[in-house]
Amino acid sequence: MLCSLSIFVIAGATGLATPLRAQEEPITEQGYEREELGVNPYTAPSIARIFQQLDELRPLPFEQLHRELPRASPGSREQKALLFGGLVADGFLIVEAERKSAVDNLGRVLMREARGLGVADRVMRHNASLTDLARRGDWLAVRKELIAIQADVEQAMVELRDQKMAHLISLGGWLRGLEISARAIELNFSPQRAAVLAKKDLVDYFAAELKTLPPTLAHTPLFEKLRSGVNAVHLSLSKATGEGLKLADVKAIHAQARGLNLAIRQSD
Repeated sequence: MLCSLSIFVIAGATGLATPLRAQEEPITEQGYEREELGVNPYTAPSIARIFQQLDELRPLPFEQLHRELPRASPGSREQKALLFGGLVADGFLIVEAERKSAVDNLGRVLMREARGLGVADRVMRHNASLTDLARRGDWLAVRKELIAIQADVEQAMVELRDQKMAHLISLGGWLRGLEISARAIELNFSPQRAAVLAKKDLVDYFAAELKTLPPTLAHTPLFEKLRSGVNAVHLSLSKATGEGLKLADVKAIHAQARGLNLAIRQSD
């Protein structure tokens, strides 16, 4: 193989996802298909979890956490998937900070990357309402649209029988969510805030998943860097299990996540 912010979730790292089958639920036909493809509710975490984590870290200093959206799309489809997940996480930050002016540009860039992934129709159906809701200041509804975008794109990958791309979208969202969260904690450190970051479930998962990539992809410079960086984050969180994360640990995790996100955007 090789997902919520499920993102996604966006959906993201650092406690951004938990197994969704804590309570047994009937397996639907769609759920069965996702299991068959290796895209199950745990490997594709809900991006709603990223919103929950960022809520715990509010208020968020937007000017110190946001980044300029990319002006150009990366060359490979795998990079586009990583970038798409990161963009959805950028959207979470925009929602948390309630920046109306940033939503239009985010929607345009999401559409551009969705076209490159062959799923533009899945994003187009949400884009107009995303912008309209932001202009009206209905941020709860904007959250729901972002969650729906991630869910629709994931489902499109399932239908294309391309679970690897679903995992890469999730990995991109997790890395950007990790960068945002670590920087927010670094800027206003406390052991309680650091505890939000000190969750190993997703880093364990992504570290394992990166080992399953096809050799032709795994040995490219970008994915070698991703594997090394995720392993470094895994080590930092493992060391902090007993004593909790120190400020130096948070700074190191932020530096790793930032470096990986820059590599995703800069590599060709």
